[in-house]
Order: sequence, then C-alpha cells, then structure tokens
Amino acid sequence: MYILIYLMTICSFIIKDNVEVRKYTCVGAFVLALVTIPVCMFNKGYRSVDYVQDFKDGVECMKEHYILTEHKGVDFDALYEKYLPMFEEANKEHDPVANLIAWSCFCAETHDGHNYFMPKNEDVIEEAYKKACGNDYGFSLMTLADGAIVAVNVEDNDFFKAAGIQNGTIVTSWDGRDILEVARESLIFKMSTYADKDNEAFELALYAAGTGGDSVKITYLDDAGVEKELELPKIGDYYDRVKETREIIHRGVETGHMMWAEVSDEAVALRVKFMQYDSEASKTENYSGMQQEIRDKAVEYQAAGKTHLILDLRSNGGGSGQMVKAIASLFALPGEYYYCNDGLWDDKAEGYVKDANGHYVPGKEHYFQGENIWKGPITILVTMNSASAADHLTKVMQGMENVTVMGFTEPNGCGQGIHGIHLASGDLSFSSALMLEKNGDIYIDSGVDLESGNDIDVRVPFDEEAVRVLFDEGGDYLLQKCLEYYE
Repeated sequence: MYILIYLMTICSFIIKDNVEVRKYTCVGAFVLALVTIPVCMFNKGYRSVDYVQDFKDGVECMKEHYILTEHKGVDFDALYEKYLPMFEEANKEHDPVANLIAWSCFCAETHDGHNYFMPKNEDVIEEAYKKACGNDYGFSLMTLADGAIVAVNVEDNDFFKAAGIQNGTIVTSWDGRDILEVARESLIFKMSTYADKDNEAFELALYAAGTGGDSVKITYLDDAGVEKELELPKIGDYYDRVKETREIIHRGVETGHMMWAEVSDEAVALRVKFMQYDSEASKTENYSGMQQEIRDKAVEYQAAGKTHLILDLRSNGGGSGQMVKAIASLFALPGEYYYCNDGLWDDKAEGYVKDANGHYVPGKEHYFQGENIWKGPITILVTMNSASAADHLTKVMQGMENVTVMGFTEPNGCGQGIHGIHLASGDLSFSSALMLEKNGDIYIDSGVDLESGNDIDVRVPFDEEAVRVLFDEGGDYLLQKCLEYYE
C-alpha cells in the first residue's frame, strides 16, 4: 500500500497536464492511505514481536550467565525443546498473554524466585493469570497441618449454607479426582515458582479450586462427618478469589512501609514491606538516616514500656543488601556478625572461579557490627513471599540469641544477585551474581533437593483455628500466635 501511494504520488507530478488522471491518482492514493490506518491499528501481525526469537535469545543468555544451572540441575536444552511449541503457538497467534504464560511455565521449572519474565505491557499480567487461574466455584482450598484439605474464603450465600459448606469444611475430592493431582495439572500451578518444596506443599491445594468447566462435582464431609456429593456451578473467574485468599494468609501488620504499630501492651511491630527506604538511600546505599529514625523510635517505645519487638517481613519482595546490613546491625547483640561471601571473580576468564572439584571459590567476606538498640526479645515474621533481601535478613538474624523467626512457612528461598536482559517483548530477570557461604556452598538457594538454606525457629501450624481466625474473624493469626509465644 505504501509503495502504491508513493507511485501514485509520483505519477500525479509526472502526468501534470492530465487533470482527470491526476484527480483519480490523488483520490486513489488518499483511499490507500486511509486503508493503512486500520491495517496498522488492528492487524495483530503488523507490529508483532517474534516471540520465538525472544525465547531463543533469553535461553541463550541464561545458559551463559545463570549462576545456579549446576546447583539446581537445570537442563536448558531440554526446557527449550519442551516449551518451544508454546512460544511457536504464541507467535502464530500474535498473543502476548500466551507468551507470558509460556515464559512463566519455563521459569517455574528452575525453582528460583529470582527467575521471571516481565512483559512490556503490564496489563498482560492480569490477563494471563485470569486465564491460568480458571473458574471460581465459590471457595478456595488449603491443606491443614494434619493433611486435611479444607474450603477457605467461602462465598457467603444461601447455596453453601444449605449444603453445610463453610470455612474449614473438609473437601475429599474434586470432580472425582484426588485434589492435589488436580492442582498439579492446573495451568496456574505450572506458572508458579517455588524454590522450596515445603512452600509448594503449603499452597498446592489452592490451585485445584479453579479447575473445571461450567460446573464441578465435589465430595465433602458435613458437620456430622458424613461424606456428601455436591455439584458446584461456575460463578466467575477464580483469579480474584485466589488473589484474595493469598493476601489474607500472607498479609502483614496493616500499616505503611517502615512504619511502627503498637500491637499489644508489651509489643510493637516495625513493618518492612520491601528492602528499600527512599530514593536517596537507594541511590547512595547510605541508610544512616533510616537507622537514626529507627534508633529514635526504639528509644521512644522502650521508654513507654514496650519490651517485645516484631520485625514484620511478611510478603517483603526484597531490595538492597546494604539495607539488610543496616537493619541487622541495629538489632544484633554487640559483636561482629557474618553476612555472606561474594564469589571469587576472574576478570580474564570473565567468570567465577571454581576449585579442582568444581565448587565455587569464596571471594570477599561481608560482616556487620551489632549495636543492640533493643533490650528485649525480637521476633521476625515471614511468609513464603518474603524473598531475596528479606531471605537475607532472615538468614543473618536467625540464630541470634535475642531473635526468633516465625511463620506458617519459611521464606521464599532465593539469595543470589540478579541480572536482566531486555527482550523485544519484555524483560527477563534471573540469578547471575554469586553469593556463597564461607565454605563455598550456595547462599540460601535450594539445589535439586528443593530444600532452601533458610529455615524458621517456630513453624505455626496452619490448622482449623488458623482458618477460623483468618477467614471468619478477619484476624491476624500469625501475629496472635507470635504474641502468645512471647507471653
């Protein structure tokens, strides 16, 4: 069309003596120009990204720079062959949603919370997860500490009341099948990354509750313990319910980032939502201003009789390692504390050094000095969404005699530095900067055993009482158990 427009325009100048021809030539060029507008605006293929080439470029970059390939036993060639058809289909349909789903499934197989794909258009994220979550049948599912699978976040309607289904009702099958088997086959589970198998087990049942067609049949136990069958109609998209369910379980103290809240007569909580403070600190990596604010508040609260401090890291998405050191140094008892080692880098080889046995060689050691501004017990609250730098803070403070780490689960389990590559359809991030223990072991990240190097001191059972407090009363069960433990 552009070529024809160009030729017609040239003709209108060449044949300048024939007014009739010039008129029709100009009209034709104008019409063709108008036609190009809907072609450019509405044809998906006109400005389409080559998703297959993006996938190839991303995998090649990870093969060269992903630092945990051997540690986690990742076979990138096998994963490339496995997921190439998904990217080819996304390419054929010019479908950014299918592209994000393919990337998420691919990254999930590395079991690394730092490995993810961010599309250029953030609206694609919600579309992809709505598609993957499936249908809403009126409640979510969670596994209790004793292994029973129960309904949670149940829709408040007459249908469920008549059937006797409420928060905590035991569900025994989903569409005639084992619930956990159904969950493992769901698309949303395949898109979800778990570095630690205990964290995966904690949430697995959640994904089964979106699987099915216009209706599903379930079996459940009524209040008398009698197994019954019920058909559930689809009432909408499961995306909103599963998102709300996770927020209820993983939310922290309801206050702002780096804000304090009095949670009992004896206890005060400092809410740390991510390991960033302000733009100046992020730019300079100088957290002295933040430290002074924390010191002042700590003095104020202790003078008012507060004896128990809670560092609430629930759903903390990470950030700066320097902020980790700044916080840990304030609350650690006096003395020197080990943080981690960098990997030893070889400039000539442009890679990290390994010994004769193929293990990474530790490089620079990182330490911090304890200041002990809080003269009482400290509890750190975590969830599986406490990741990256939140993993670090948990790691460096656990084991201190004045600190107890609590949660339903351990933190996420990702500890390396990250790198990003800009692709045509978005950004791919993955672990690339090596962090080690003193002996050269990988810092925090799980290997093929899916057991991360992070743990907790007190695992709060997710039981019937937890379901009642969280979903019937709207309370903060983990915080309640923290205060009971302190008492």
